[in-house]
Amino acid sequence: MQWLRDQMQFIKSSAEIESLAKQVESTDGVFLVPAFVGLGAPYWDPQARAAIVGMTRGTSRAHLARATLEAMALQNVDILAAMEKDLGKKVSMVRVDGGAAQMIC
Repeated sequence: MQWLRDQMQFIKSSAEIESLAKQVESTDGVFLVPAFVGLGAPYWDPQARAAIVGMTRGTSRAHLARATLEAMALQNVDILAAMEKDLGKKVSMVRVDGGAAQMIC
């Protein structure tokens, strides 16, 4: 979101991204790989770089906002899948509160 706000100036504040993303029903095939400083957990690839794919002439700021939020969600899915693999069982619930997380298996 910082990139959309600071470098691209698509939004003035991070709080605006949700309403912008809600203006479209999908990303319309636009995907963002948010590896601006490499990929962290669970991939640990500092050489990876960000990418945006699937854009057309119809791609709008709203599509990029939605792709950004979806990318953030998918990063969390990848981390949860890696945690489940390491645990050897499914996590049934994750509670997050101000930087602390609690897993329930």
